[in-house]
Amino acid sequence: MNKLLLSIAAIVISAISYAQVITAGVSPQNIVGNYNFTWAQPGSGWGCPDFNIPGTFVQDTIMVVDDGSTGLNAQGNPISAEGCNPLINDLTGKIAVIFRNVCEFGAKAMNAQNAGAVGVIIVNRNPGEVIQMGAGAQGANVTIPVVMLDITDGLNLIAEMANGPVVMFLGNKTGLFPNDAGISGNAALLPRQAMIPSQLAQNGSEFNFDLGARVYNYGNQPQGTISLNATITNPSGATVYDNTVSGVSLAAGDSIDLDPLAANNLPNFSLSSYSDGIYTLTYTVDLGVADDYAADNVLTTTFTVTDSLYSYSQVDAATGVPSGGNYYRPSTNNQTYSICQVIDNPNASRLKVNGVWFSATAASGVAMDGEEIALYLYKWEDPFADLNDANLAFNTLTEVANGYYYYPSDTLQGVSVYGAFSSPVGLMDNQRYLACVQTVNLSVYLGHENSTNLTWNEIYYAQPMTPIENDGSWFALGFGSDIPNSMAVSVGDNDVNVAELNSVEGKAFPNPANDLVTVSIDGEGSAELIITDVTGKVALATSLNLASGQDQINIESLEAGLYFFNVMLENGKTAQFNVVKK
Repeated sequence: MNKLLLSIAAIVISAISYAQVITAGVSPQNIVGNYNFTWAQPGSGWGCPDFNIPGTFVQDTIMVVDDGSTGLNAQGNPISAEGCNPLINDLTGKIAVIFRNVCEFGAKAMNAQNAGAVGVIIVNRNPGEVIQMGAGAQGANVTIPVVMLDITDGLNLIAEMANGPVVMFLGNKTGLFPNDAGISGNAALLPRQAMIPSQLAQNGSEFNFDLGARVYNYGNQPQGTISLNATITNPSGATVYDNTVSGVSLAAGDSIDLDPLAANNLPNFSLSSYSDGIYTLTYTVDLGVADDYAADNVLTTTFTVTDSLYSYSQVDAATGVPSGGNYYRPSTNNQTYSICQVIDNPNASRLKVNGVWFSATAASGVAMDGEEIALYLYKWEDPFADLNDANLAFNTLTEVANGYYYYPSDTLQGVSVYGAFSSPVGLMDNQRYLACVQTVNLSVYLGHENSTNLTWNEIYYAQPMTPIENDGSWFALGFGSDIPNSMAVSVGDNDVNVAELNSVEGKAFPNPANDLVTVSIDGEGSAELIITDVTGKVALATSLNLASGQDQINIESLEAGLYFFNVMLENGKTAQFNVVKK
């Protein structure tokens, strides 16, 4: 057992969350607001200013760099704006805007600094992705701030420059304004599950959660009329919760926790019944007077009631499942690497587990075609109360289901995909389970959230949520509760025991298979076989003639991928199992 955090290697890393450290648009109005970002920190090889020091910032007009190169890069942006060579334009007093691509970040920043820039914004290659920037050979000599934005935000800023000057703020805003309150994602209570099955949320006693947040006074003046409001809207948009803590006093630079243990607190949230769909929780801080910087006064998250998914990750409204966003693996990994989600509920026997949704990507130049991902469901039978219990361990993990997912195409890198267990498993009440996704490829990175910070949930509830396995060692907190993995467990109504009364054992070999596969069933005589793909579409229907329980079929016509074999015998008995076509 290990309750410590793993160190990570990452293809994509979300912004480090410091409430007072921001990258923000100042003007014009349509670019105003906070941006998701990372920044070059002195402790990581850079000579840049330390944004953790209050009052350390730059604010100025942005300007795209030009190093005189010709042509466009793979993203369709000018190679001249990658800043890999000495710049031919004068950036005196400007914040340089530079596209990421082939040369070191430190070299880009140094070229901008030599051209007179007072700061650097590096634009990453992909939407929604920002990374920690390596200093390279020249980063230690860079003395101006360097931040990274994703390509969507970067291109929006560049497009706005065609209409006139664009001013950005990079740094620490503590004490800059007289009246400035705020709230941070790393210090707020969120719903206990971001996706809760409706089978476990039939009323308020079954599904409810506490609310609260830390309120900051970033301004240089004391405040005496601060309030914290929380509202929740249901899937139809109607407000189903609206409560406020008011009259809070804070000295300049101070903060206060308005959590359930405080004298002033927000009441617990529960409803008598829950409709399926997405609910929105919004925290809002109000000073009682005009806030000089209101961009960090609102924090919004969602939770979803659904009959098919269980997860700590927020749903992607476009796909109905979590999206990766960031991709990690342990920095010291040599063999196996697993991401897991905990299932633990007093009414879990209402559910069966069918499989898991997850996403993965690979290191540059590594294709995912045919890549094998192992799927496991364990009973977690070590007896412990919470994360603070000395008995917390991963010594008794009993495997109750398994399966495999084989990537049919490299185009599914970074896309949420579904892997089924070989057969569904009914759960037990008040029993911890771990649903896990495992890779043995050292070039594969597994998906994590970029918008859910469960730090306060971990502290308040003290329960494991998204553990990680690394070379046989387990880490209850994974890479940290601020970056939970983006798995979702696929569930359904628990009719497993009824199905077992009418089922027989079945399997196929070889598995994975090429063109011919032998079906082996606990039965004799004629049978019907229906093969479906992962979307439920019938791929092949044929008859079997079982002799000594076996028959051979040709699956040459099937595309490579995972298929579900459904066999019905003459006596009404059935068998279900998975087969992978190479």
